Amino acid sequence: DSNAFNYNCITDSLPQGGIGCGDDILIDDGSCIYSPEGFVFNQSTLQAFYFVQDASIDGSGLDYRQDWIGLFNGDVCVGAYPWNGGSNTSVPAMGDDGEFYSDGYLQDGNVPSFMIYDYSEDSYYNATSSQMFGWEENEIFVVDSVTSDSDCNGDPGGLAFVDDCGVCSGGNSGHEANSDIDDCGICFGGNADQDCAGECFGDAVV
Repeated sequence: DSNAFNYNCITDSLPQGGIGCGDDILIDDGSCIYSPEGFVFNQSTLQAFYFVQDASIDGSGLDYRQDWIGLFNGDVCVGAYPWNGGSNTSVPAMGDDGEFYSDGYLQDGNVPSFMIYDYSEDSYYNATSSQMFGWEENEIFVVDSVTSDSDCNGDPGGLAFVDDCGVCSGGNSGHEANSDIDDCGICFGGNADQDCAGECFGDAVV
Protein backbone atom coordinates (compact mmCIF):
# COMPACT_ATOMS: atom_id res chain seq x y z
CA ASP A 1 0.00 0.00 0.00
CA SER A 2 1.66 3.22 -1.14
CA ASN A 3 -0.05 5.03 1.74
CA ALA A 4 1.66 2.87 4.35
CA PHE A 5 4.43 4.36 6.49
CA ASN A 6 6.74 1.46 5.57
CA TYR A 7 6.02 1.46 1.84
CA ASN A 8 9.20 1.46 -0.30
CA CYS A 9 11.23 -0.15 2.45
CA ILE A 10 13.64 -3.07 2.84
CA THR A 11 12.08 -6.12 4.51
CA ASP A 12 12.29 -6.07 8.33
CA SER A 13 13.39 -2.44 8.27
CA LEU A 14 11.58 0.86 8.62
CA PRO A 15 11.86 4.10 6.66
CA GLN A 16 13.99 6.96 7.86
CA GLY A 17 12.39 10.39 7.73
CA GLY A 18 9.14 9.06 6.30
CA ILE A 19 10.37 8.54 2.71
CA GLY A 20 11.29 4.85 2.65
CA CYS A 21 14.62 3.09 2.65
CA GLY A 22 14.84 0.67 -0.26
CA ASP A 23 13.03 -1.38 -2.89
CA ASP A 24 9.24 -1.45 -3.08
CA ILE A 25 7.44 -4.11 -1.09
CA LEU A 26 5.68 -6.13 -3.77
CA ILE A 27 3.38 -8.33 -1.69
CA ASP A 28 1.33 -7.12 1.25
CA ASP A 29 1.75 -9.79 3.91
CA GLY A 30 -0.18 -7.81 6.52
CA SER A 31 2.90 -5.96 7.74
CA CYS A 32 1.88 -2.50 6.52
CA ILE A 33 2.25 0.20 9.16
CA TYR A 34 0.12 3.34 9.04
CA SER A 35 0.81 6.69 10.67
CA PRO A 36 -1.74 7.81 13.29
CA GLU A 37 -3.89 10.63 11.98
CA GLY A 38 -2.33 13.21 14.30
CA PHE A 39 1.23 12.17 13.46
CA VAL A 40 1.31 13.03 9.75
CA PHE A 41 4.11 15.33 8.58
CA ASN A 42 5.84 16.44 5.38
CA GLN A 43 9.38 15.58 4.39
CA SER A 44 11.77 18.53 4.62
CA THR A 45 15.27 18.94 3.23
CA LEU A 46 16.38 19.92 6.76
CA GLN A 47 16.15 17.33 9.50
CA ALA A 48 17.63 15.86 12.65
CA PHE A 49 16.94 12.64 14.58
CA TYR A 50 16.01 11.98 18.20
CA PHE A 51 16.94 8.42 19.22
CA VAL A 52 14.68 7.36 22.10
CA GLN A 53 16.08 4.65 24.36
CA ASP A 54 13.01 3.99 26.52
CA ALA A 55 9.36 5.10 26.53
CA SER A 56 6.33 4.39 28.70
CA ILE A 57 2.75 5.34 29.57
CA ASP A 58 2.15 5.31 33.34
CA GLY A 59 5.15 3.02 33.78
CA SER A 60 4.12 0.49 31.12
CA GLY A 61 6.35 0.08 28.09
CA LEU A 62 5.07 0.86 24.62
CA ASP A 63 3.81 -1.85 22.27
CA TYR A 64 6.25 -2.74 19.52
CA ARG A 65 5.39 -1.08 16.18
CA GLN A 66 1.87 -0.24 17.36
CA ASP A 67 2.39 2.72 19.67
CA TRP A 68 4.11 5.80 18.25
CA ILE A 69 6.27 8.71 19.38
CA GLY A 70 5.65 12.08 17.74
CA LEU A 71 7.57 15.36 17.80
CA PHE A 72 5.84 18.74 17.69
CA ASN A 73 6.77 22.37 17.29
CA GLY A 74 3.84 23.99 19.06
CA ASP A 75 0.81 22.24 17.56
CA VAL A 76 2.60 21.29 14.31
CA CYS A 77 3.78 17.69 13.92
CA VAL A 78 7.37 17.71 12.67
CA GLY A 79 8.11 13.98 12.85
CA ALA A 80 6.86 10.61 14.10
CA TYR A 81 8.01 7.02 14.30
CA PRO A 82 6.51 3.72 15.52
CA TRP A 83 8.02 2.34 18.70
CA ASN A 84 10.73 0.00 17.53
CA GLY A 85 12.36 -0.77 20.84
CA GLY A 86 15.32 0.98 22.43
CA SER A 87 17.85 2.84 20.31
CA ASN A 88 16.16 1.64 17.11
CA THR A 89 13.40 4.21 17.59
CA SER A 90 14.81 7.17 15.68
CA VAL A 91 12.18 9.89 15.53
CA PRO A 92 12.83 12.32 12.65
CA ALA A 93 12.52 16.03 13.37
CA MET A 94 11.90 18.17 10.30
CA GLY A 95 13.19 21.72 9.99
CA ASP A 96 11.76 24.76 8.24
CA ASP A 97 13.57 24.94 4.88
CA GLY A 98 11.57 27.92 3.67
CA GLU A 99 9.16 25.96 1.51
CA PHE A 100 5.40 26.01 2.06
CA TYR A 101 5.29 22.36 3.14
CA SER A 102 7.58 23.05 6.12
CA ASP A 103 5.83 26.15 7.45
CA GLY A 104 5.95 26.09 11.25
CA TYR A 105 8.64 23.42 11.39
CA LEU A 106 11.69 23.55 13.67
CA GLN A 107 14.42 26.17 13.47
CA ASP A 108 17.82 26.25 15.19
CA GLY A 109 17.43 26.14 18.95
CA ASN A 110 13.74 25.22 18.99
CA VAL A 111 13.04 22.49 21.55
CA PRO A 112 10.39 20.08 20.24
CA SER A 113 7.73 18.61 22.50
CA PHE A 114 6.96 14.89 22.61
CA MET A 115 3.67 13.06 22.34
CA ILE A 116 2.84 9.36 22.54
CA TYR A 117 0.09 7.65 20.57
CA ASP A 118 -1.44 4.68 22.39
CA TYR A 119 -2.77 2.28 19.74
CA SER A 120 -4.83 0.18 22.16
CA GLU A 121 -6.68 3.28 23.41
CA ASP A 122 -6.54 5.22 20.13
CA SER A 123 -5.40 8.19 22.22
CA TYR A 124 -2.69 10.84 22.12
CA TYR A 125 -0.85 11.74 25.33
CA ASN A 126 1.49 14.60 26.12
CA ALA A 127 4.89 13.23 27.09
CA THR A 128 7.98 14.43 28.92
CA SER A 129 11.52 13.94 27.66
CA SER A 130 14.39 13.22 30.04
CA GLN A 131 16.58 15.62 28.03
CA MET A 132 15.64 18.85 26.27
CA PHE A 133 17.69 19.23 23.10
CA GLY A 134 17.35 22.27 20.88
CA TRP A 135 17.02 21.31 17.23
CA GLU A 136 20.03 21.56 14.90
CA GLU A 137 20.21 20.46 11.29
CA ASN A 138 21.76 17.00 10.73
CA GLU A 139 22.23 16.41 14.45
CA ILE A 140 21.54 13.10 16.21
CA PHE A 141 20.27 13.39 19.77
CA VAL A 142 20.00 10.51 22.25
CA VAL A 143 17.07 10.75 24.65
CA ASP A 144 17.15 8.38 27.62
CA SER A 145 13.40 8.25 28.12
CA VAL A 146 10.08 9.68 27.01
CA THR A 147 7.27 9.19 29.51
CA SER A 148 3.60 10.03 29.78
CA ASP A 149 2.34 9.84 33.36
CA SER A 150 -1.17 10.46 34.65
CA ASP A 151 -1.83 13.81 36.30
CA CYS A 152 -3.58 14.26 39.67
CA ASN A 153 -6.92 13.92 37.87
CA GLY A 154 -5.95 10.47 36.53
CA ASP A 155 -5.56 11.59 32.91
CA PRO A 156 -2.48 10.12 31.14
CA GLY A 157 -0.40 13.00 29.87
CA GLY A 158 -2.83 15.44 31.48
CA LEU A 159 -1.89 18.93 32.63
CA ALA A 160 -3.74 19.08 35.96
CA PHE A 161 -1.57 19.71 39.03
CA VAL A 162 -1.85 19.97 42.81
CA ASP A 163 -2.07 23.64 43.78
CA ASP A 164 -0.87 25.38 46.96
CA CYS A 165 -3.95 24.21 48.84
CA GLY A 166 -3.45 20.58 47.88
CA VAL A 167 -6.30 20.62 45.37
CA CYS A 168 -6.03 19.11 41.89
CA SER A 169 -6.36 22.08 39.52
CA GLY A 170 -6.25 22.75 35.81
CA GLY A 171 -6.58 20.22 33.01
CA ASN A 172 -9.96 18.49 33.12
CA SER A 173 -10.38 18.93 36.87
CA GLY A 174 -12.65 21.97 36.55
CA HIS A 175 -10.92 23.61 39.52
CA GLU A 176 -9.08 26.93 39.25
CA ALA A 177 -5.62 26.87 40.80
CA ASN A 178 -5.43 28.40 44.30
CA SER A 179 -9.09 29.39 44.28
CA ASP A 180 -9.29 28.15 47.89
CA ILE A 181 -6.60 30.49 49.25
CA ASP A 182 -7.13 34.02 50.60
CA ASP A 183 -4.84 37.04 50.29
CA CYS A 184 -2.89 36.05 53.38
CA GLY A 185 -2.23 32.47 52.29
CA ILE A 186 -4.96 30.77 54.30
CA CYS A 187 -6.59 27.80 52.55
CA PHE A 188 -10.16 26.50 52.82
CA GLY A 189 -12.18 29.18 54.62
CA GLY A 190 -9.78 32.03 55.19
CA ASN A 191 -11.18 35.44 54.18
CA ALA A 192 -8.34 37.72 55.24
CA ASP A 193 -7.23 40.66 53.10
CA GLN A 194 -4.09 42.78 52.95
CA ASP A 195 -3.95 46.53 53.36
CA CYS A 196 -1.70 48.80 51.29
CA ALA A 197 1.22 48.12 53.66
CA GLY A 198 0.90 44.37 53.19
CA GLU A 199 -0.57 43.82 56.67
CA CYS A 200 -3.26 41.17 57.07
CA PHE A 201 -6.63 42.02 58.54
CA GLY A 202 -9.94 40.30 58.79
CA ASP A 203 -10.51 36.64 59.56
CA ALA A 204 -7.15 34.87 59.22
CA VAL A 205 -8.29 31.71 60.99
CA VAL A 206 -9.41 28.64 59.07
